[in-house]
Amino acid sequence: MSVIGQWLSYPASTDRVLSLIGIEVHWAILQYVLGLPFMAFIALLIYARSGDERWKRLAKTLAKGFVIVFAVGAGTGTASEFGLVLLWPNLTEAAGRYIYFPLYMEIFAFMMEVVFIYMLFYTWNKVDPKGLAVIAFFAFLGAWFSGSMIVSVNSYMVAPTGVQPAYDPQTGQWDPAGPRILLAVPNDYVPLLNLTLLQSAGMTVAPDQPLKDATLVYMPARIVQQLAREAWAGYTVNQSILLNVVNKTTVQYLAQNDPATLQQILNTPVKKIVDDILVRTIKYVSVYTVTFKSPVYPGSILHVLGAALTVSSFTVMAAYAARLPKAKNKKYREYAELAFKYSTLFALIMIIIQGFVFGHLMGSEIAHYNPEKMAAMEGQTDQHFSITKALGLDKLMALIAYGSSSAHLPNYDTIPDYCNCQLTSMDDQAMAECKPPIIIHYLYYTKTGLAILLGLYALIAGYYLVVKKTVELPGYMAKTALLTPVVAQIVSFFGWAVREIGRKPWTIYGIMTPDVAHTVNPLSTGAVALIALYFIALLAVLAYAVWRFLWIPGKIEAEGV
Repeated sequence: MSVIGQWLSYPASTDRVLSLIGIEVHWAILQYVLGLPFMAFIALLIYARSGDERWKRLAKTLAKGFVIVFAVGAGTGTASEFGLVLLWPNLTEAAGRYIYFPLYMEIFAFMMEVVFIYMLFYTWNKVDPKGLAVIAFFAFLGAWFSGSMIVSVNSYMVAPTGVQPAYDPQTGQWDPAGPRILLAVPNDYVPLLNLTLLQSAGMTVAPDQPLKDATLVYMPARIVQQLAREAWAGYTVNQSILLNVVNKTTVQYLAQNDPATLQQILNTPVKKIVDDILVRTIKYVSVYTVTFKSPVYPGSILHVLGAALTVSSFTVMAAYAARLPKAKNKKYREYAELAFKYSTLFALIMIIIQGFVFGHLMGSEIAHYNPEKMAAMEGQTDQHFSITKALGLDKLMALIAYGSSSAHLPNYDTIPDYCNCQLTSMDDQAMAECKPPIIIHYLYYTKTGLAILLGLYALIAGYYLVVKKTVELPGYMAKTALLTPVVAQIVSFFGWAVREIGRKPWTIYGIMTPDVAHTVNPLSTGAVALIALYFIALLAVLAYAVWRFLWIPGKIEAEGV
């Protein structure tokens, strides 16, 4: 099977493509909402200290761009949100029931964004420099607050809090039980379960038991995801895998002494039991912090902010690089030179931090808590061409991921089949395999290669600015400057694609698969195409707004027309 065919073979392929388009379009715009206000804030700090009016002008231009992209970003965000609700209703229900707090706080974050974004723009000539800097601070803080809430939920979906990895890099062995999910099982249910049988299936009891009303266990993903499937399919206990793990002694006792209670138990919806367990689990971890405790959250939020600042700075750099050759107005040229230097050095600093600090941190988190994704990212397979193996990078990547060149990268071909429950013979099993689509290997290395080229471009440009003290770049660099934001967007686009596609076969890692999260009334191909065109139209509107309200006014002044 081709790499694209494998990706499309997972359930709900059409709606997954549509969600990918919606999320990526929104992210392409959202990066500027996260990046531009911070750049404006730094420029205002420098202006408040130096009194140089060029910094104030640059900050105002960045703030103006911020207002434009925020307005369009609100449109794409609303469309994406409705799309997620309509296409993945069970996922939305689960999020609203169990991990709602950051989604609730997102409302206040959005309000904070709106207030300070427009306050920054409309009070520009009415507030002193320090006041503007304070407003800009709260403007970017509101955007980052919003991003941190959403990324926490996404991080939980990538690696739920308390998950135990399925791979040991020191031995190179997969755990046949797969990843284990932390659950707090109410003690009312414990006597009804055959713990010995569950332990033989891979369940482990947590060594510390701080709860009086529940027992902490680590349940294999194959069991958890099957219970999730049964819960949202409307099964009762007598139709469930739970029937295979009940305590026979307890069942026999109830059958002889209290058949009414036994019948009530057998007719209990699986969803009620799953709900009781998940509610108690979230309560144990804390409803306010459960998503923020995801083991991949620190690297994820830093990498998201780093990507936003990198894309934003390269875009600003390219804009002023394009403006300089035609800047006939002396005063405007001095301003454009300062803006070019600022954005170029900002881009250089950010891409270094993004690659060597934020990227490394997130990569290490994925290596430990999403080993299946790591196996696909590094192409550890004999079935497809592997860039890692062809370049002899295996030991280097093991060193980067696990801190030791003697560690073993997870083998893609030997990932166990723990996506099927194996405790039931029912026909409606979820996925044929636990292997993420191998296409992410090629996306990942394309992204990495382009990021290296982008970094080299920024390094050379920085050399001319700092060492040679000139804004006159070599001809080939001046001509290709406009390509840098496009390349930066592609790098970011592929990064999100690797993150989201690599999460398959799960929507929530180890808990919910796409077929469970998906709507029972999917869109037609024509409807998907129409919605995709809507997102493209929004991008076109944004491009026109930037050209009309940012580019044209500056062009007139720069050329002295």
